[in-house]
Amino acid sequence: MELVKKVRQVMKLLINADKNMTTSRDKDVFNEIAFNFSFESLAFGSSRKSGLFTIQYLVSPKPDSGNTAPSVQYDQIISTFDNEKAKAFKDAGLIIFSCTYEQGDIVTDPVSGSVSLAFTINIHVAEKSK
Repeated sequence: MELVKKVRQVMKLLINADKNMTTSRDKDVFNEIAFNFSFESLAFGSSRKSGLFTIQYLVSPKPDSGNTAPSVQYDQIISTFDNEKAKAFKDAGLIIFSCTYEQGDIVTDPVSGSVSLAFTINIHVAEKSK
């Protein structure tokens, strides 16, 4: 489970809700809502593993703020992540094979008019050789 621990640490560093929100309003809700993963061995008899990770996030304005849209946009989050991911995963001792992004739902609350954004980051990583 060392691989999961490392990926969680890297993702917390790269997609840090508090850091992203301090550039604008600090009243938005920016949460990781799912962290799913699966493993496979890289070679028979080897302890090295690779993993497929699907991490989902939700960004929405805090209900009592009166704002109808989050202050941070999908493109801002993904471009920051994209620019910093190679170094962050390398520094954590991980090899990143692939990374894909999905902008999932844009949900509008019919009563308040507020808009929430759900998005997913899919990552395939492996541990470096020891």
